[in-house]
Amino acid sequence: MNKLYCILIISFLAFSQNEYIAIMTLDGMGLNDQEASILTERLTSKMIELKKYIVIERSNVDKIMKEQKFQYSGCTDTQCAVEIGKMLNSNYILIGNASQLGRSYSMDCRIIDVETSEAVTSASYTTQGTIDELFYGADNIAMQLC
Repeated sequence: MNKLYCILIISFLAFSQNEYIAIMTLDGMGLNDQEASILTERLTSKMIELKKYIVIERSNVDKIMKEQKFQYSGCTDTQCAVEIGKMLNSNYILIGNASQLGRSYSMDCRIIDVETSEAVTSASYTTQGTIDELFYGADNIAMQLC
């Protein structure tokens, strides 16, 4: 009976290991900084809601980056993301961009495994019309990533 109990506990712990993700501010391409920040906040909220990852709080990310004197604005390449993820002791890091081209708005994001530097998954969303529609696209992106 004790062996079975121990096996169940070990199994539970193995499946309940939490994976941490840091979400970087989306790079705004054709959008202003405020719009990119708003979309990042929406994406972050949805990632938290979906509960697949433990999301490192944005204020903690900013605080650690300032302490390390690391300038991460515009960090959209894998090498930069991995470096930041390691500083944050994160398993994964989410990077991406929100852009406008003509009347089309799009978001493209990917999750990078900090240990292997590999892109684990990616997601994209495109709409035509107004940026308001892209705001709701952040929900779609989060669902694709999770």
